[in-house]
Amino acid sequence: MEIKRHLVTIVVHDVETAFNPVSELLHKYGTHILMRVGYPMKDLGVSVIFIIIDLDLAEMGAFSGKLGQIKSVKVKTITLKIEQES
Repeated sequence: MEIKRHLVTIVVHDVETAFNPVSELLHKYGTHILMRVGYPMKDLGVSVIFIIIDLDLAEMGAFSGKLGQIKSVKVKTITLKIEQES
């Protein structure tokens, strides 16, 4: 399958509960992660993690599905459409 780049936004509503499961999953997929930025929003009581990751569509579905199963975590993914200049 063709490898694509994806933008993943992870919103963690309960850091105490979700920190370890999210960190373990990100570590497992670490070789595919090109960029990772975390942003704690203390005024809203959430943390947001943005990643860019290289995966084929099936692997991306598995990755986002595993994240979405973690209690107090919401996930949004966007497959980037980047046209290369010739």
